[in-house]
Amino acid sequence: MQTKTLLPLLLLLFSASILPAQWNKNVVLETERMMSFGSRPCFRVEFPGATEKLVEDLWKDFAKKNFGAKLKRDRKTDEWSASQLKSGMMGSDPFSIYSKIEKLPNGAALNVWFDAGAYFLNRRDNPSRSDEAVRALRQLYLDVRRATINDEIKDQEDQLKDMEKKYKNLQKDNDNLRKDIDNYKDRIKKAEDEIVKNEKEQETNLVDQETQRRKIEESRQRLNNVENEGN
Repeated sequence: MQTKTLLPLLLLLFSASILPAQWNKNVVLETERMMSFGSRPCFRVEFPGATEKLVEDLWKDFAKKNFGAKLKRDRKTDEWSASQLKSGMMGSDPFSIYSKIEKLPNGAALNVWFDAGAYFLNRRDNPSRSDEAVRALRQLYLDVRRATINDEIKDQEDQLKDMEKKYKNLQKDNDNLRKDIDNYKDRIKKAEDEIVKNEKEQETNLVDQETQRRKIEESRQRLNNVENEGN
């Protein structure tokens, strides 16, 4: 292989090897999204392969455990929120959480807004607390990924059970077919023996027919010679 061809290939392989680690590290995106108060800074996490229901359940548990938040859903805005919260992540001041879960073509996404009162948490106004939020949500990402993979494993195990059940049914069908073949062979052997016997009986019958014809012919001759009997 020429050096010109080898170098790009090595770079591609190197990039592919470090991509998963980088992607896993940067799963929390600091951005700005529309919510009930307008466009506000938020933290977005995308969960490949996860369902909205799974993200919803784990996010509610996570928010309660880490922020003391008992999230409630606003059906008009489709936001999950909780107010008057206290957490070391946000210091001594109370804050509110707003969040929204989105369906993605290949999974689900969670947008989280931390309302500190005077501002919505963002890196420009408070970089240290933003780092805390990112670390917390990264842990949520890992929890959801584990749950998603566990669900995949369960589905795969269910598929394997179905395959094993199908295999047993196929084995049973195979055994039944072999028994049918053995029965057919016995019937064929019996039929072949019957054919031999039948053919012998046909031959005997033909001989008997010929003998009977001769008897009939002899009887006819005697009938024609009745007048000559006794002469």
